[in-house]
Formats: sequence, C-alpha cells, structure tokens
Amino acid sequence: MQSDNNIPWRSGEPGENPPEQTLGGSFHLNDDPPSQDPAYCSQCGGLWEAGQNTYADCGYPSVDAIIEADVSAISAGNLTGSRATRRMGRVPWGGWQLAAGIVLVILSLFSAAALALVIGSLYPEQQEDAVATWISVHLMAAAIVATVWYLGLRHSRHPWVLLRLGRVQWPKKGTVLLMFGVLGTSLIATSVYAGVVDWLGLDNLSTPEVESDIVFDGPFVLLTFQALAFITPMSEELFFRGFIFRGLLPKFGPWRAIVASAAVFSAFHLSLGVLIPIFITGFLFAWLYWRTGSLWAAIGAHAGQNALALGVQALSS
Repeated sequence: MQSDNNIPWRSGEPGENPPEQTLGGSFHLNDDPPSQDPAYCSQCGGLWEAGQNTYADCGYPSVDAIIEADVSAISAGNLTGSRATRRMGRVPWGGWQLAAGIVLVILSLFSAAALALVIGSLYPEQQEDAVATWISVHLMAAAIVATVWYLGLRHSRHPWVLLRLGRVQWPKKGTVLLMFGVLGTSLIATSVYAGVVDWLGLDNLSTPEVESDIVFDGPFVLLTFQALAFITPMSEELFFRGFIFRGLLPKFGPWRAIVASAAVFSAFHLSLGVLIPIFITGFLFAWLYWRTGSLWAAIGAHAGQNALALGVQALSS
C-alpha cells in the first residue's frame, strides 16, 4: 500500500492539519530508529532533500525548522512569526521586493491610465470612458502579474501553490460561509460609513458612486463585468493579499500584516472618500485569506462585491 507521505496535504480549511513531515535521509518524529524513507513536502508534494530547512518550490518549512523557530520564539517571548510560518509557509520575497513591487505598480497604474485614455479617445464619445476603463484594467492586470512573477514567483516550480492559488476545487461549506460573511460585513461597513458621512454632511468624505460612463451599453455590459468583477479582483488579490500580505506575514505576524496590507490597498485607490471603507474591505479580505488559507476565497468575496456594485449601477442606468 502506498504511504500517506506521498500524498501532498491540501491546505485551506480551518481545523485541517498537515500530516507530520519527514525529511529524506533525516528522521521522522515518530520513528525510532531513524527512517530513510523518501519524504515529500506537505504543501506541494515535492520531494525533500536531506538537510533542507525550507522547500525551495513553495517555501514551506520542515519539521526541524519549525521546532527550531519555535524554540527561538519561545526564548524571545514571541510565537507570532513561528505560528505564521506554520500556517501559510514562508515566501521567497521580503522587504526590498515589496517596496520595489509597490513602486512598479504605482508607475504602471499611471502609465496604464494614460495609455488607456489615449486609446479610448479614438472611440465615440459615449464609449470613450468605458473603453478606457476596460483597457486600463487589463494593462494593470498584466503589470501586476509581471511584477509579482519577477519579484516573487519566478524561482518557484510551484508558484500558484506558494500563493495558495492551486487548482480550482469545489470549496467546503466553511469556506463558503466565511466568504459570504466577509462580503456581507464589507457591504454593511461601507453602508454604515456612507450613512455617517452623509449625516455629518462631510461631502469630501462621501463614497463615490460607480460612474455610468465606465459601463458599456446593452449586451456589451458583459465586458464591464468581465473587467471589473473578474480581472480586477484576480489581479488586486494577487498583489495586495498574495504578494503584499504574504510578504509581510513572516516579519509582522498576521494581525499587523493584515493592517499594513489593508493600508496599502486603501492608499492605492487614490480617493479620500474611499480610504476608510476600502481599508475595512482590505482588512476583511486579508483576514479571509489568512483564515481559509486560500486566495480563491478572497477573490470570490472581492468579485462578489464588485459585481453587486456594477449590477446596481447597470440596473439604475
């Protein structure tokens, strides 16, 4: 019968724990005397080599590395970094890659917007903004994928596993409930914020409505949904949660990484009226990613929120 150690552990559901990990040529915690059986990474299924502390393809630490990290953390009186490592694994990028990624994406944001406006101006006036938005979204998505790939993923043989973005599977009920819970909480928080700002008469802090000019007319409205409710959630979650949050996690621990990544997410939206609601939304999406261990859950909640906003705009226009 084939050993269970040959079956990669699938991360992502609360309450699930990886099987005990072994190292080729090293010992299994329950083995006495030492075992020489082949060992496989519990995250991506790759074959471990003797003496490895971290599997290069997905960044997941070995049992020995986790124990060593725990001992060091206990000595320092802080287990935050060790627990974060055990839950989601390490990533092969850190401070300078995060800073470079933010700069590159900011430059890409302005470049994509300028190019999209130029191309959009070639279309009839009633379609100009919708075309420019559609082009800008896709240019930004390409820039984000290229940035994350070059600064973080290109040295990994299993990059999507590293981001917890493996093959699409039917989610468990707990993940679905958490996703809808986060979506509902985000919508409620945004509505409460808008109501408070309106009651206080703070027009400068009002949440802007989705502009009708960026929505295509007739059946072409599907292109708007494809761009803003599919491509945008995929690219933004890849960058802000998959790259920024995961890069901050080993150093900051989960809660500070959630707050910091949400602040970056909010700042990128370049509008005073959405700083607070977008921060809350970014906080919730990062927590959902941390809680479920799946970037698909955060993408689903993000897509649902964008789709609802676009649907309200499409029906009212």
